[in-house]
Amino acid sequence: MVVVTLTDCPPKLRGDLTKWLMEINTGVYVGKVSARIREILWTRICENLSQGRATMVYNTNNEQGMEFCVHNSSWKPVDFDGIQLVMRPEQARCETKARASRAEVQQMLIKKKQYRANKERQEGYVVIDLETTGLNSSSDEIIELAAIRIINHEIADQLEILVKTEKGVPKVITELTGITEEILEEKGVVLSSAMEKFCKFIGESAIVGHNIAFDRSFLKEACRKTNRMNLKNPAKDTLDLARRRIDDIDDYKLHALADYFQIKVEEEHRALSDCITTFQVYEKLNEI
Repeated sequence: MVVVTLTDCPPKLRGDLTKWLMEINTGVYVGKVSARIREILWTRICENLSQGRATMVYNTNNEQGMEFCVHNSSWKPVDFDGIQLVMRPEQARCETKARASRAEVQQMLIKKKQYRANKERQEGYVVIDLETTGLNSSSDEIIELAAIRIINHEIADQLEILVKTEKGVPKVITELTGITEEILEEKGVVLSSAMEKFCKFIGESAIVGHNIAFDRSFLKEACRKTNRMNLKNPAKDTLDLARRRIDDIDDYKLHALADYFQIKVEEEHRALSDCITTFQVYEKLNEI
């Protein structure tokens, strides 16, 4: 969205602006244009508005969610610790004592800190893994979700959630994972709560997994059951990557790849441990 306000606008300039923007009041133009068109319009404004004043405000991806520029104005944009403010004319400032209050500045700085934290959270990538009661995403259930956030090739954060089931845990799964119905009943959470925490953790980051199509099929079904939007995160699969880059092994299972790269596995068939193993395998594959 772009908003332009003008005073003493010549007819020629008004005609240029109305080709791209809608005039919703005298000297007020709004619309949605590309960055290139926006820059062209601002250049025309500055070249053709000799007497009047102009202000342009537009959306952008920064702490404030916007940027602005002025022409022929006594109101001057100033930078305050990375935040763009506007300094009023000296006379008006003296008459109204209108300065940004301490509370307003503190609020701006809080928003800036939150923006940086959110931006940092989206950097790197997230490794995910699930444990389930079986192989069929339509009839089987998720019993454990885990994810680790990788920034600069190191684990920056991690998440591990046990999920209560409706149908119970088959004996073969308990033998494989060590997860029992009693453990889930004591420490597990319902699927809707688990998915909320899981989706919040991964955000919009790229995700990495081993045989990730399997995980995504269960996550898609979980999203359907909990009335959530399907995950659209870009994904990379260490299984596919290993098959394309390694040709001297017969078994491409996660723990076979760990053995191939001499990676020590702390605990097999648990989601968080498998996330860590997948991360280490992925880093090794990227070195090939």
